[in-house]
Amino acid sequence: MKIGVAGKGGSGKTTISGTLSRALADKGQRLVAIDVDPNPNLGPTLGVPKEAFDAGIALPHSVLDHRTVDGERELVLSRPLDDILADYALAAPGGISLLTMGRPEYAGGG
Repeated sequence: MKIGVAGKGGSGKTTISGTLSRALADKGQRLVAIDVDPNPNLGPTLGVPKEAFDAGIALPHSVLDHRTVDGERELVLSRPLDDILADYALAAPGGISLLTMGRPEYAGGG
C-alpha cells in the first residue's frame, strides 16, 4: 500500500502523516515514511531525536530517476529500496524507517 498526503501549508499534513504512520506500525505493517517537505518535520513527529539528524543523513536526489511510460512522467527508485534504507533511513519508534530530504528545525534546541 502507498499513501501520499498533500495539501496547502498549515493544513496538518505532517500531523496526519505521523499519526497514520504510527497507527499502521502499531498494527505490524512494515512502514517507510518519506518526508520531502522543504520544512521537514515528520521525524520529530514520529519521535526521531534531534541527535539522529546530527549525523547529517539526508536522502540525495540521485536515488530517484525520471522515466516516461505511455507519455506519463514518473519517478522511480534508482536502487533497490532495501539498499536505500540501509544507507539513508533513520529509525523511528515502532519500527518505522524514515527517509528525509533535509533536516528539521527543532524548536528550542531539542
